[in-house]
Amino acid sequence: MSKLDPNNDKKITKEEALKAGMPQAVFIKIDKDKNGEISITELDVYRSQNNSIAPLDSDKDQKISKAEAIKAGMTEQEFTILDKDNNGYITQAEWDSGYWIIW
Repeated sequence: MSKLDPNNDKKITKEEALKAGMPQAVFIKIDKDKNGEISITELDVYRSQNNSIAPLDSDKDQKISKAEAIKAGMTEQEFTILDKDNNGYITQAEWDSGYWIIW
């Protein structure tokens, strides 16, 4: 959540979301109570419904390679953090263990 909430106040303002690359339409969709901020609860609900690795898995092998991750905009450091078993791939389980979202 640190990329989305750099001041670590447990809420994501519209400004923070847009700076992190979240499209405005997605921010509006996640902000269910329309208070101009995304709570952890609202983000978790969105993640549970929209967090498949499938959009990044271009070869459809049910895992994300470093090349697929970088092509999608992930840094090498981010890839390394998510590749928990250091096998060169991110599985859905590894993806779910981080706070990552596919817009």
